[in-house]
Parts: sequence; structure tokens; C-alpha cells
Amino acid sequence: MVPYPPGTGPDVMARLVAEGLAKELNTSVIVDNKPGANAIIGTDAVVKAPADGYTFLLLDRLTLSVNPLLYQPLPFDVRKDLVSVSNIADVNLYLVTSAQLPVSDFASFVQYVKANPGKVTFGTGGVGSIMHLNMELLQARTGMEFLHVPYKALAEVIPAMLGGQVQATSGGVEALLPHVEKGSLKLLAVGAPKRAPITPQVPTILEAGGADMLLSTSYTLHAKAGTPPDILARVNASLFKVLGSPELQAWTAKRGMHAAASKPAELDAQIAIDSERVGKLIRERGIRVQ
Repeated sequence: MVPYPPGTGPDVMARLVAEGLAKELNTSVIVDNKPGANAIIGTDAVVKAPADGYTFLLLDRLTLSVNPLLYQPLPFDVRKDLVSVSNIADVNLYLVTSAQLPVSDFASFVQYVKANPGKVTFGTGGVGSIMHLNMELLQARTGMEFLHVPYKALAEVIPAMLGGQVQATSGGVEALLPHVEKGSLKLLAVGAPKRAPITPQVPTILEAGGADMLLSTSYTLHAKAGTPPDILARVNASLFKVLGSPELQAWTAKRGMHAAASKPAELDAQIAIDSERVGKLIRERGIRVQ
């Protein structure tokens, strides 16, 4: 189950993983898209399915931390109703601006926005999206003030940037790179511990700003609580083989991602870190879904 539309990053990754798992498990693996309500609809479908090991959820990891804080009441309890299976692919997000904005790097960007408070437009995928959280985090850490322009997804923000309606955003590099290569957009920093091989010229946010001011995420796999442990262990072991293949490693690297399986406990630990960091940001900034 993928709680996003076809063609999105999680959907494409799910289809690659499904193909590999089908071979490893010698069975059919079908991707079912059930988008809506910031992944809540698809997640709820998994929670309501039998805990028999035939239904899994692949989604953006940060939604597991964001949704319980912004959407109440949820029809499920993330901590009680889902169990982690494995990480799927790390996704680094970039700070990107329109080429028309008179800035050349992160420092000049901060200087320009501070000199024009509330005038620089920052497009996001809506209130509570990771793009919105990145905008809030940048404001909190630097004192910049953006004009928030919410859209439904990065796919809508990019045309708005190219058309001059929006001047900045954050997002995955695959969708941005063609426009960067044409000179229409500029990448100022990446939210990653080290520079990405696909964009070695782009500094990390730590290099550019001296502090961690960009959230990044990963696609992760989960199952309904109560799913037999032997099934979860078998799927986890299969994912290490599938995601470790040279072909899949190369495919994701070309798109600014890093395919990587994990043990369930490792994923749980990362989700706990997310929840603390995102929760603090949401409280400090007073973020609310209208």
C-alpha cells in the first residue's frame, strides 16, 4: 500500500522494491495506491487489513511523526497499530531558489530574505508537509521571514517557481535537477550529513549555514501490529538483498537517493528522533492544520 499518487517518489520506489521482493519471495507483489489526507487514508487501510503478512505500507517516514501531532483524532495509533519492517531509501532534501532571485549561495540568501522580510515566497506541499517544516525550521534558526504559499505537492511548486509565482522551496533533487541544469533553479544546500554524489558542488546545510536547518527523510516499510514475526523477519532479510543490489544502488544514486535496508529497531530509533525534533518544531512555531 502506497498512500501517495502514482508516479511520486514513494510509488516509484515501491514498484522497484515489489519487483525485487517478488523474485526473492517467489510470489506476486502488487502496489496499491491509496492517496489522500497526508497519507492517512492509505495508512488506515493497512491498519484495518488482516495482520497476516499480506499487506504492507510504504510511506515517507516523517509522516509517522507529523500526522499524530497535526491531525487529531487519527483513526489509528501509529505506535500501537503499526510495526516497522525496514528502511527503504534515504531521501535528501535541497534548499532551492529561482534563478531570478538575486542570491548566489546560502549566506546571500539569508541576507536577502532578512532584508526583505515577508516578501520572499516559499512554496510547500501544504501545512505540515516536510517542505513546510523545512521553511519553519529555516525561519526559526536564522530569523528569516518567508511568505508561505501552500500547494499540494512539489510537482505543483516547481511550475510556480518557473513561472515566477514562488521564489524558494525544498525538495528532492530528481525533480529539480533538469531545471537546475537549464539554469532556471539554483541549489543552495542539501540536508544531508555529507555532499551527495549526484550534486558534489552543493554544500550540506551544515557547511553552508553552520547548523542543521534542513530536514530530510526516507521511504520506509511497515506492517500492521500483530503480523507474525517470522513473516516480518523474512521480508526484512529479503529487503537487504533487494536494496543491496548494485542495479538498485546505482538507480537510486542517480536520483539523489540511497537505497538502504535496516533492522526494525534501527528504524524505530530514527522515528523516535524524528518525533522529538518535529514535535519541538511544531510546538515552537505554533504550526496548525486549518
